[in-house]
Amino acid sequence: MPRRSRSTATESVSFIEEEPTNNSDNEDSKEFFTQTQFTFSQQPADRSQNVDLARDSENKKLEDLNPTTRNKIVTDLSRMLLFKALGMKDPIDRTKVCAEASGEVKGVSKSALNEADKRLKDVFGFGVKRVNSKMEENLPARFKNRLYLINEVVDDDEGTHSLNLHSAHQECMTERGLLMVVLSFAFCKGTSAVRSGQMKGAGKKTRWITEHHLYSLLHRVDENIPSEPPSAEGRKKSRTSGGGGRHSLGGGGADGGVSETPDIDGLLEKFVSQDYLLRDKIEEGEESAGTSEDGKVIAYAMGPRAAMEVGRRQVVYFCSNVLDEQPDPTMLAEIDEDDESSEEEEEEGGEEVAEEPKKRGKRQKRG
Repeated sequence: MPRRSRSTATESVSFIEEEPTNNSDNEDSKEFFTQTQFTFSQQPADRSQNVDLARDSENKKLEDLNPTTRNKIVTDLSRMLLFKALGMKDPIDRTKVCAEASGEVKGVSKSALNEADKRLKDVFGFGVKRVNSKMEENLPARFKNRLYLINEVVDDDEGTHSLNLHSAHQECMTERGLLMVVLSFAFCKGTSAVRSGQMKGAGKKTRWITEHHLYSLLHRVDENIPSEPPSAEGRKKSRTSGGGGRHSLGGGGADGGVSETPDIDGLLEKFVSQDYLLRDKIEEGEESAGTSEDGKVIAYAMGPRAAMEVGRRQVVYFCSNVLDEQPDPTMLAEIDEDDESSEEEEEEGGEEVAEEPKKRGKRQKRG
């Protein structure tokens, strides 16, 4: 999602739907169209972290390389970041892509990543980002090594750039639409009064929604969506076949489903693998449907990638626009509190980085 100014409070994007109407005065009975306008607020996504800056010594090492070698490393790294983020849409493992791009040249990973970040930003408008520090500390260690390409192109008030991006292909529109609905249910219908298992402290404030509750709500939106989550065998099939989960109910599609209804099982697996959703076994206060022998149920929550590309604030406003209600002030206050906390941590982190060279210089003098 394109970047929006954090000072923006009332920006909106309009979607126009054409509805056919008959004009009785027209002798050819031609169809005319009236326009129904739907307006959705455009809100800034959650904060993210910039990639770490390389030390001067590492920058000099990259600069001293043969120009051809240096350009190849930066170009290869830029291409890998683009391919993985836009082509495969996979989370990017910083260590792996930097090692692959650098090859036999050691000690220039951060510097090469900084150069690739600049190039992607200047040419394509993408920024290479890390998970927000506040969210990162509550996630497993593997997320600390993840990189994401975030669209930083500033959109206009009508959201033209975003519309062009997400309405180019039917499949893209379907997936993006489903993701917004799932994120809305997870954040606005989920509960934070749980504790996560493998996700360590992610359940501390993160809102989790059980898969049974999620499927039940999705079924209410579209009755062709199964009202119950897949069995263990069905879940395994969705993971291994890349979208080969259960088809929608009814008989309209080639494989027995309704063509307009997406494969929910497969897409949820996809969203988890792409870090748009978190999935874990969580504890609930009361026994509910799907509770396993250990007293836990499978649940979903907003993932770090969705937080950086869409954002909690956008989800809250999306729900309020759909329901024609005011945004929940409690949820907005919680988001504001997290933003302020993240700003303070970023300022403290910047001060520590600035002090580090001075400390190193003092140690060298004493030696």
